[in-house]
Amino acid sequence: MQTFQVENRTIFRILTAIAGYSFIIFLAYLLRRELAWVGAAFFLAVALDPAVTYLAKYMPRRSRGLSTGAVFALFLLVLSFLVYSFLPPLMNQTRELIKRTPAYVDEIQHAGGPVGDFVRSNELVDKAKEAQSDILSQAGGAGGSVVGVIKNIFSGVAASLTVLALTFFMLLEAPQWTARFWALYAPTRRTSYQKLSAAMYRAMTGYVTGNLLTSLIAAALTAGMLAVLRVPYAIPLGIVVGIFDLLPLIGATLGALSVLIVALFTSPTAALVMLVFFVLYQQVENHILQPIVYGRTIRMSPLLVLVAAILGASLGGILGAFVAIPITASIKILIAHILEERSKAKS
Repeated sequence: MQTFQVENRTIFRILTAIAGYSFIIFLAYLLRRELAWVGAAFFLAVALDPAVTYLAKYMPRRSRGLSTGAVFALFLLVLSFLVYSFLPPLMNQTRELIKRTPAYVDEIQHAGGPVGDFVRSNELVDKAKEAQSDILSQAGGAGGSVVGVIKNIFSGVAASLTVLALTFFMLLEAPQWTARFWALYAPTRRTSYQKLSAAMYRAMTGYVTGNLLTSLIAAALTAGMLAVLRVPYAIPLGIVVGIFDLLPLIGATLGALSVLIVALFTSPTAALVMLVFFVLYQQVENHILQPIVYGRTIRMSPLLVLVAAILGASLGGILGAFVAIPITASIKILIAHILEERSKAKS
């Protein structure tokens, strides 16, 4: 029987490593809100960086500061316009939609056929009314507490300003930090790592900007179609479709179902038109928009995309599902690079 002797120094190193990793995990948990701000700023910077880099070519002395300021100012202008234009009707229409939800379910309950039987057997009307009461009571409670309202407002403003400030400085200082990082590597290894990082960067920017663009198009077209058909709550329903469209593969379908239910109560014709619209738009998005905006940046099988989205959604909701795809694509590129390097070393 063989016996192994472990030196006290080795045990100490193992315990120190375990303690260090445990402390890092604990610290990340304590700073999870701030880390979420940094992560949101990073992905926002990734989405804006191609525009900053492109515009810098036409600035005096190729100034990245000027291009960053111009892109950021345009971004803030568009964001302010959207908030000013859509926030009041969004809040009003969302409130009305909450109030009308039990009535919608009640109409289904009194309808004939298997749908009405399903609603009656599962007591969906009572559940919808309970959910409505909970939402309205929470809203009323939040509105009754002046201190709570002020605290929530300042917290949201602080978070937004922090994310925007981080995004601005990430865009501004990206070249300097990148140069400092590559200076740590020897020139013989630097080229290979730069090619790897460039591939990961293309995958991330291609997905982030592409997904945001297609989701914005889906939201705008849906809201426009609903407004033309005089379906109520066009703005919040369009935003719901845009948010769900961030989810790969199944997101747009989930958003379309909520729209079709509301459109059905307006008129069967409106619901039929919206159904045709969603079928046609899905074909255009899947076969035209996504290949154009993604290009060759994301090369992942549908199964891998779905698994990554499910795991990301379970960890971080819609935001987790959104960032899981580019992270998985980057990991895939990294693994392929490692395998290629090992293959070259053996040959």
